[in-house]
Amino acid sequence: MNKHLDKDILQPTVVENPNLGETKLINYFPVIFHLTIIVLILFSCFRSGIMSEARIGLLISDGIFQFVSTMLIYIITLINPFISFSTEMRKKITDKAQEQEFNWLNWLLKNRNWQLLKGLACIAIIGYCIYEGYLVIPNLNQGVLSGIAVVLIFFFVLSNIIQLIQNPVLFKQKTLFRLSMLYKSFKLVFLISLGLLITIFVFTLVLKIDQDQRILTSGSILLVYNVVMAYNEFKILRAD
Repeated sequence: MNKHLDKDILQPTVVENPNLGETKLINYFPVIFHLTIIVLILFSCFRSGIMSEARIGLLISDGIFQFVSTMLIYIITLINPFISFSTEMRKKITDKAQEQEFNWLNWLLKNRNWQLLKGLACIAIIGYCIYEGYLVIPNLNQGVLSGIAVVLIFFFVLSNIIQLIQNPVLFKQKTLFRLSMLYKSFKLVFLISLGLLITIFVFTLVLKIDQDQRILTSGSILLVYNVVMAYNEFKILRAD
């Protein structure tokens, strides 16, 4: 419903790069963020004795929080509580609300009721994720590497929220463009992921790194996720 009600004919399509317009939303922080997380994972997973099972487990927990929070940012961006009806859609709803059986549509047009409704939907989604344990906010007192990861993740989330509030329409277009780029490169992403996993396990066997298999597997998956995201963000910066 939100997709159709917020539709504006002046907005570019999903596959168009919003940075080609007069107002740009180029942001290098996501690339730096994912690259830093990659370094932390490599340092903690492949230096036997440096990180204990408990500590690498904490880093993986931080990574889960990173993944879930990123997905929630995408969902909130698509719902976009900071965008009201377009002028064209508001006129259509006003005309429809004049009919007796659709008088309730007038409530959506008053003040910021439509945005408030979407905001409550976002809060409900976040609350559900917290209640079900999908979004567990990490503890800052979990060691140096985990602390660095948590600070980076919080800063990443905060910077996205600020951009979402400052320019919600452009940020929504940027998010859709980011997802479309990831979708179009799905085959390449799959090959990158497969190649990374094989390389990691061959690397540990050749160098005889003594690391718990469960930790290595979890860390590898988290590493692949960040490599894929860093690659996608780099493609977005280079897109024209």
